[in-house]
Amino acid sequence: MRTSARYAGAAAVLAAALLVSGCGGDGGSGEPEPKPSAEQTAEPTGDPGDEAATGGVNGTWSAEGGGKAMVLSISGDQAALLGETTCTGTADTGADPVTFALKCTDGSTDRTKGTVKSVKGESLTVIWESGTTDTFTKVEVPEVSTEIPEIGDLPSDLPSGLEFPTE
Repeated sequence: MRTSARYAGAAAVLAAALLVSGCGGDGGSGEPEPKPSAEQTAEPTGDPGDEAATGGVNGTWSAEGGGKAMVLSISGDQAALLGETTCTGTADTGADPVTFALKCTDGSTDRTKGTVKSVKGESLTVIWESGTTDTFTKVEVPEVSTEIPEIGDLPSDLPSGLEFPTE
């Protein structure tokens, strides 16, 4: 169990990094996407008790499928599924229900098209087009600092006049 938790934690960090870096591209034409105005707000849809309808799927989730650890990471309209293979693509969090369209690096299609069946607290259930159903558990990913630490003042007595060989 500890090994699965370690793999899930490592995969969660990797998935978060993939999503933050934008790995996988947007599949678009290269044109910049229009930015939403300050007045635009998201309108919740569906049953207020079902977080899937209001974007409650965002975050990192872990599960075991076929005895193998998997991590599903969702950030806005991007999704990544890490396990025996790596799948990246889109999450339509504005849809009711939320859907996924992923492409796997090894060409597998078992978990490429999925629909969120339910989100209840720390549990997310996804039904894949292949007929597989996975129930994921929310994973708390520790925050990583992006600040560069101060190094203080550099010493003023550094060597000078050094010559380096040029060949």
